[in-house]
Amino acid sequence: MANKIMKSTLASVLALMSVATCVPGTAIGNVIADTAITASAEAVSGDYTYEELSDGTVSITKYNGTESVVEIPVKINGKTVTKIGDKAFMGNEYVTEIYFSNYITSVGEFAFCNCTALKSVYCSNSVKTIGRGAFSNCTSLDEINNLGGLEAIEEGTFQRCTSLEVFHIPGRVKYIGTGAFQECTNLREVYFYGTTIGKKAFYKCENLSDIDMYEVVDIGDYAFFGCSSLSDLSELRDLETIGNSAFGSCSALTVLNLVPCEKLTSIGNDAFANCKNLKEVSLPENLTTLGKRAFANCHEMKVDIFSKKLTTIPMGAFASTGITGFTVPEGVTSIDDAAFNSCKSLSRVTLPSTLKTIGAKAFDNTGVNNVIYNGTERQWRDVEIGEGNDVLVNANKEFNIDKEYPHVYKELTYDSVKLSWTAVYGAEKYGIFEKINGEWVMHATCSDAPEKGDGFTIGNLEPGWHDFAVIAMIDGEWNWSEEDSSEHYNVAYVYVHQYSTYPKIETIAYNEPTHQFRFCWTQVKGAEKYGIAVKLAGKWKVQAYLDVNATSFTSPKLTAGSTHKVVIAAKVNGKWDTSNLSKRAFTVTVK
Repeated sequence: MANKIMKSTLASVLALMSVATCVPGTAIGNVIADTAITASAEAVSGDYTYEELSDGTVSITKYNGTESVVEIPVKINGKTVTKIGDKAFMGNEYVTEIYFSNYITSVGEFAFCNCTALKSVYCSNSVKTIGRGAFSNCTSLDEINNLGGLEAIEEGTFQRCTSLEVFHIPGRVKYIGTGAFQECTNLREVYFYGTTIGKKAFYKCENLSDIDMYEVVDIGDYAFFGCSSLSDLSELRDLETIGNSAFGSCSALTVLNLVPCEKLTSIGNDAFANCKNLKEVSLPENLTTLGKRAFANCHEMKVDIFSKKLTTIPMGAFASTGITGFTVPEGVTSIDDAAFNSCKSLSRVTLPSTLKTIGAKAFDNTGVNNVIYNGTERQWRDVEIGEGNDVLVNANKEFNIDKEYPHVYKELTYDSVKLSWTAVYGAEKYGIFEKINGEWVMHATCSDAPEKGDGFTIGNLEPGWHDFAVIAMIDGEWNWSEEDSSEHYNVAYVYVHQYSTYPKIETIAYNEPTHQFRFCWTQVKGAEKYGIAVKLAGKWKVQAYLDVNATSFTSPKLTAGSTHKVVIAAKVNGKWDTSNLSKRAFTVTVK
């Protein structure tokens, strides 16, 4: 009985597989729309139009002068100036430098928008809010200081500030708004300790090559689209979602290892499309959603998918890529239209026994001549295959007849891994194997598959990668593949970090504008919590306690010129490890 052929509409497939090239409009538009301003009676004093606020302080609503250097007055007519109002300096073509007083707490929307001559802003740490578009289109702005009190960077705040090169985002800021740095074409370095990067935040920042994103959880749509100098995403650890086209056309990316992102569940449509130099991609085990065309047109690429939760390879996901072989993981039930269309070098594909449907033109215009199917020939005949997949239908096929492999699950705790697996019908016992020096070596045998929550534990693992597999014995023989290839087993890949008996400093980063240090250290096996201690008056005094999962700490704002001796200690078995504190300590100096 031949495979069932789905009668899909092929015209719609070809239309939808092409990578999206149009993008949403700019964050605040090419023309700033007038914004209604509700104000009390305005008055004029010198170069300033102002209004009195409800708390008795003053907001500057309009600067009427032509000076190039402007110092915001502390008071106007005896009343303290606390705000620079909406559009107060908008379109001013004279001001090149501006100095805030220490009493300014907020800057209004579009306050300095289109001030094309403005080069330097000497802000104040008392400023807590800066409105949307406040410095947008300030094309000469290359310096803005003293933002330590800022709590958010709003929509379009620095959009098209094409002279900005380096930006330190204060530690209080946890969210970068939509289009905040959009088209800052000379921006090279950004330091950010928050959790969320909004839509188009760094859209087409073509020179951006260095950005700290240790704590980022969510990356919005088009956030880094067209950042053609961005080459390293290795520091992402806490990431949970990657939006549509988030890294599209990032042509400097060559390696993308998302396996350490254990919480990453979603990658959006076109997320890495047109990253034409991307060669190696590893997708994490908890990934549940992969967007349409996610890696389309990545011509050099090869891919490893470690997820056991992915159920669909979506439309055009790997279309026009340079992959030569591909293993679709177990658990996937559908390969959608054009998923691998025009992968001309693709010659071998391994398909899961869970597969139910293959969409129209999924493998059209490929070189597939070898199909490995992890099921029986009868199961293969029940897979629905859409039109335009003749190459797949006619390929040589290898069926893993009667070679059912347990699905292996892992639970890592420091240097120990607990393995559990699904039962195989007819299995007499199970062997637990580890790949050592290229050979599979048996650790032990078990008579039954573990119940939920139980498992077989292997401890004292050396730091680095470990590959484990569980094989069933049926009719007195191990159900083993002659090819001895991990494609034929459900392999659990485990990475063991280098743990020490006490925390060891990995990196120390300094944020000069905010006078803050950020320490990152290695974890300690069995640690219950961590303490940050500073030597004061000859004695160590703990300044902060952190939970067992912490591996970094950002200091409060410190005094310029001061020097501090710091040590990080771990509490293990109810006791703080205070051995060799003087040798473990390190010194930091505030510039």
